[in-house]
Amino acid sequence: MTMTPESRQVLARYEDIAAQHAARVNQIGEEFAADLAKHDAAAAERDRVAAEALPAINAAHEAAKAEFAKAQAEAAEEKATTWTRETRPTVLSFTAEDDGPTPPHTPEPAPRPAPAETPTWPRDQRPSVLSFAVEDEAPPPPPRRQAPTPTDDQDDDWSGRSWVR
Repeated sequence: MTMTPESRQVLARYEDIAAQHAARVNQIGEEFAADLAKHDAAAAERDRVAAEALPAINAAHEAAKAEFAKAQAEAAEEKATTWTRETRPTVLSFTAEDDGPTPPHTPEPAPRPAPAETPTWPRDQRPSVLSFAVEDEAPPPPPRRQAPTPTDDQDDDWSGRSWVR
């Protein structure tokens, strides 16, 4: 197969575009490799600084734990040195053989004075104190109000609503 001048021109354009594409891909790869090298160097430096600081961090941690333990020991010692009362078991006995001290005698309360005679009240004015004395012509008591009883349609709360459907 022979190539025509037009097909050679198209092929040359294609090879030129492919070469430009390959050059751009290589350039992006090189930029990425350079950025990766920078980040790796920064990570290595952080690791080195952390490794150098680790013994100091561990020492500070141990010192803080020791200080805390010392403070706890001092607090426990302060509690132990405070005065405490000796505790003894308490025994209650309700027999006459009790060896312990007798409780103090409380005096009897003084008798109340006798109530004064109640005055008689006029019939139109009632006393504010209940009296159990029998009156000759006492008016009949007022009729008691009957509360409504719940029906089948009402509930126990007498709300007038049916709660059961």
